[in-house]
Amino acid sequence: MTKIFNDKNVEAGEPHWIEWATGVVSAVIVLGVIAWIGKDALADRDSSPNLVGAVLQTEKRGDGFQVLFEIRNDSSATASQVTVQGEIREQGAVLENVETVLDYVPGHSKAKGGLIFQQDPAGKTLTVRASSFDEP
Repeated sequence: MTKIFNDKNVEAGEPHWIEWATGVVSAVIVLGVIAWIGKDALADRDSSPNLVGAVLQTEKRGDGFQVLFEIRNDSSATASQVTVQGEIREQGAVLENVETVLDYVPGHSKAKGGLIFQQDPAGKTLTVRASSFDEP
């Protein structure tokens, strides 16, 4: 009977250079991810959200005026039950005040919503701001 298999063990020699390169690249990636997570865990110590409001768009809808807004959270801390107040002022006097609640605004992200006013905000001072939040 003829012997078909070679007795030489292919894996017994030195590893191929591709194996070394793959191992080095993988180790660098793993160490980079560990360093990034460690930096975030140690350096990012925001204790409360930093919520900033901005008006995106205003348009007439039905018998009111819809104001689309965005609340940006510049902190790493998440805010829940964010109360957003919209206010129309003219010559310092408050003409109308409406509010809504956003479920949550995660850290370093944005949430959008809408407020509906009865009065036209055109030509008046319109402000949108977060007035309260809960810690989740």
